[in-house]
Amino acid sequence: MAIIGTTLVSWFQLNSILIILLVAYRLLQGGSPASRVRTAFSDGRFVGFFILFLLEAGGLFHTHNLYMGWKHVESKATLVAIPFILCSGSFADGPGFRRLMWAYCWLLAGICVWCLAAAFVQYVQTGDAGEFFYHALTESLHANAVFFAAYVLMALLFLLSAGARQSDFGQSYCPPRQGGASGPMGGRIGLLLFFTAMMVLLASKLLLVLLLVIFAVYLWRARRAMPGWQSLGLAVGLFLGTVLLAATNNPVVGRYKDILLKERTADRGPVVHLFNGLSLRIFIWKAADEIVDERRAWVFGVSAGDSQDLLDEKYYQVGMNEGFLGYNFHNEYIETLVSGGIFGFCVFVGAMVLLCRSVGRRAGLEGWLVLAVILLLACTESSLEMQQPAFLSCFFPLLGWKKVEE
Repeated sequence: MAIIGTTLVSWFQLNSILIILLVAYRLLQGGSPASRVRTAFSDGRFVGFFILFLLEAGGLFHTHNLYMGWKHVESKATLVAIPFILCSGSFADGPGFRRLMWAYCWLLAGICVWCLAAAFVQYVQTGDAGEFFYHALTESLHANAVFFAAYVLMALLFLLSAGARQSDFGQSYCPPRQGGASGPMGGRIGLLLFFTAMMVLLASKLLLVLLLVIFAVYLWRARRAMPGWQSLGLAVGLFLGTVLLAATNNPVVGRYKDILLKERTADRGPVVHLFNGLSLRIFIWKAADEIVDERRAWVFGVSAGDSQDLLDEKYYQVGMNEGFLGYNFHNEYIETLVSGGIFGFCVFVGAMVLLCRSVGRRAGLEGWLVLAVILLLACTESSLEMQQPAFLSCFFPLLGWKKVEE
């Protein structure tokens, strides 16, 4: 929980120390360290993430920016440490899993309240309601709003699962009706509503769509377990809430309009470009193709240390030298292709295939939904290039969500 907490609030130096300590404890826990290592390497999920780390480390041998290359290796170390902790032995049984996830939900709720309080202070000073939305909301954590929204979505998936109904952190069941199942738990329902509201405020375009799909899936799944009027009421409420959000003028709708309508102007340099959310990404992805082609780096890539420098050069060439420098490829698949070439891309896809095969054998609905969120998020964000999303991408898919339903 300390590792999760320091990840969420971006205390990465302390976070790294805690991860190292937990890996050391895992190595010394019951039996020899060699047996722990053998157990980890017998799990295809760990092997996949370990190969991704080796791929990143290999880029150090041909990078022109050793410092940035090493920074990428440091962040990718999470992809070895966290899977090792989870795959080198039993991590949590059903009750332990539920205690962990309930603690995570309450910790996350506390951090969300902190974000809202910080946004309120800024709102009082500026009078700008935008302080409650998107990146402004998580600015006090120095966190990316999209990745933070993904952490909130992980909590929602647990709260919607059967496991959340089996135990409530510090609360008890409502008395069961005669011939029926236990009633809803106050803490669970309250957190569901609170985290749903946070997802709206965080305003991630992709994750809000996925949230709507997830709600629809669980509503369809539960239709036989609840009275018809209740399932119909929830469906109508979900529909009306979506329509109300879409029909009013608010920052969330503005985020979707930004995909095609809003213009971003780069007005310095010899060329002026107007960008919306879609055309900007298309420009970046075309630049990726040009970088690899110009450097003749289709086989092994240009290295993670050089990829951002080369992309910044493309920004300079078209006059986008203000506000865009350091803006990465926003697609982990393309990021891997540029830094590791076709070889690295194949390694990355192979690691994801190993993860999918493992999920297919071990997890239920929640496990597949978690994996879908991670894989789709990688289509719109470079989700392995920073410590916070890297932890998200390897921790939650490896948790063993089938245990939630035991």
